[in-house]
Amino acid sequence: MIRIAVVEDDEDYIAVIKKYIVRYMKEKGDTISVDVFQDGNQIVFDYQPVYDIILMDIEMPKMDGISAAEKIRELDKDVIIIFITNMAQYALKGYQVRARSYILKPVNYYSLALELQEAIATISRKVDDTILLKDDDVLKKISVNDIYYLESQQHYIIVHTKTGNIRIRESMKNMERRLEKSYFQRCNVSYLVNLAHVSSIDRDIVVVGGERIPMSRQKSKSFVSALTDYIGGNINA
Repeated sequence: MIRIAVVEDDEDYIAVIKKYIVRYMKEKGDTISVDVFQDGNQIVFDYQPVYDIILMDIEMPKMDGISAAEKIRELDKDVIIIFITNMAQYALKGYQVRARSYILKPVNYYSLALELQEAIATISRKVDDTILLKDDDVLKKISVNDIYYLESQQHYIIVHTKTGNIRIRESMKNMERRLEKSYFQRCNVSYLVNLAHVSSIDRDIVVVGGERIPMSRQKSKSFVSALTDYIGGNINA
């Protein structure tokens, strides 16, 4: 599912954009959810990086779209921002907050559909590179490449990443399934390791992200085999 936030203070434009998104879904077969915010401050307040695309007006009464995008970028470097404006001179400011593009008002279906198609194609190429995790009540979008390893602790999983640890209420089996397309392998029943960050194996110890993790006898053969395949595949690539 593609998650889109529409940030627009004009009710008529909100209705038009939502109608165009519904039409796009019917034509392309994509599943899209839409949340509406009627000012920049509404989306910025308690922002969580759960959106794939933000369609944002620039001129709004309380917080303009550029200011809102600046604050969003502090929390979310991946979301695709597309500005909707009736003034082309705002385009340069838009690129300063890494906006993908802008659509001039009045919005027509074909302009919006083209932007959505290109944005969704970009998202589809990245879909396996990120994972959405719930830390207490906060949803966090994490790059899979930033994960060192996952550690099972009773009913929780501790996700060890480059920027710190995240505790989630999840089973190791389910996390293993969610990461099956990436290069993760269990070195024992309680640890799921990102093979990209393994620096060495010392007998029954795996060194990953600078930390030493025990490797069980039962898992050692499959782990070493998976690591060998991963290293060989990357060398051959």
